[in-house]
Amino acid sequence: MKIKQGILKVNSLEEFLKDLGECAAVIDAKYVIDLDVVKFAAEKALKSWKEKRNIAKTLPLEILLYFSATRQIRDAIKVGVKEGTNEAVVVILNNCEDKLKKYFEEKEVVKVDKARIENVKRLYGITDEEIKIVRLEKLPLLIMERIALFDVFKE
Repeated sequence: MKIKQGILKVNSLEEFLKDLGECAAVIDAKYVIDLDVVKFAAEKALKSWKEKRNIAKTLPLEILLYFSATRQIRDAIKVGVKEGTNEAVVVILNNCEDKLKKYFEEKEVVKVDKARIENVKRLYGITDEEIKIVRLEKLPLLIMERIALFDVFKE
């Protein structure tokens, strides 16, 4: 498993998903403030998949469920990419970097800014009070806690 960040150009989402198959999970970078969170979610999803405790029918979708800490597929796909030009984080599962090349240009896109903090707070239901208690630099740990709790209580 590899995790990369960059610019993803998708003309047709249907064609892109068909072409990529199950070799990668793609997350809209506007929900990512730390690559360690993506890695944590992907590792939890892989473990769940290997133990046959998965919710989704595909591993990339299972990763989106874990990343968004929800059992609801319709909510999880909201953190996926859309048609057009996307800042994205890609979790490469199989050796499919060649397939990705025609869509993806590696570039640093993950950052912490006000908009992303707000996106993350909404996605995970994190309050200003929680951030005040743990401080902003610990926000990735709060997110990982949400993902860990999802893993424990998903069944």
